Amino acid sequence: MRVLTFVIACLLVTTLLSSTNGQMPTAQVDITCTPEEVFLDSFPNSPNNTTVVNCVLSNPTSSEEKVEFSGSGDNVFEIDLIDGDEFIIPAGDSVSANVSVSVAEGTNHATYSLNFTAVVTEMNGVPPQNIAEESINVLGTVNQYESYDASYDSPLSFTVVLSDQTLNVWDAITVSNNGNHESMISLDVSDLNNDLGDYNLSTTVPVVTRLISSGSTDEFLLGVGVVEFGNLNTSSWELVGENGTKRLNITSSIGLQSSANATCYECTTLLDVNIEIYAIQSLVEDSDSENEDAEDENEQVPFIGFTGTLAVLTLAFALSKREI
Repeated sequence: MRVLTFVIACLLVTTLLSSTNGQMPTAQVDITCTPEEVFLDSFPNSPNNTTVVNCVLSNPTSSEEKVEFSGSGDNVFEIDLIDGDEFIIPAGDSVSANVSVSVAEGTNHATYSLNFTAVVTEMNGVPPQNIAEESINVLGTVNQYESYDASYDSPLSFTVVLSDQTLNVWDAITVSNNGNHESMISLDVSDLNNDLGDYNLSTTVPVVTRLISSGSTDEFLLGVGVVEFGNLNTSSWELVGENGTKRLNITSSIGLQSSANATCYECTTLLDVNIEIYAIQSLVEDSDSENEDAEDENEQVPFIGFTGTLAVLTLAFALSKREI
């Protein structure tokens, strides 16, 4: 009889436990976020460096849930959980969780990933019997912006060697890329050529366009020479030195432009330049007759090799500004 009573008691306990376990709900949470991709600008003082992502946390179960909400910005974006990081969601209901997403100034142009996660920590006030976690990714694109400046050692100084223009002394301007992406920068010397044309001079730029990495600088080499079959007009030039050297001082401008279709923040699109040009018969004077030829105000000078031989480039990089 005692054995039978014990067996019946065990069966009752087992049945009770099974019934209790069967009534324990399974935790579950759903999460959706809009928009699916955000676009932000990272240039200084941008009005578009912050946006809001709206996430909806849903409880599809028949029990009340406590849900923890978190977000990460791929070590690029700053995340601010506007509505908090913990929510009590009634059975079958949902809540809105707004998130502010900001990008730091100068962040490189790229597409990153934002991650938002919801985790159920309680059901009806007690920890759930299962792990319920749901995550979603939102793309975050930092738009490209241009920012470049140009500089030079004033004045730009050029020497025209009348006897051999492959020996002309060149100069350069420096361009710095301060944008958040590599930029294709080009020079426009049309204004400068117009100003030099009054003297039958023109410029040459061996490399008109350069690809400059973000945070880097590069140089554009420039040369000045007599136009082909032109007469060098030195009537208004200043005579300097005893060797017949003449000097011309002018002001002009050089244009810069990028090939990218992007916002341009503090870009040097027009560089005002002071220029001095020396005309000399040769780098080494050979005779008094050569000095006399150099002093002629309108001398016929062939345009010998000015379009850019290897000798010109090599000498141009080797020589610094020439002060005569």
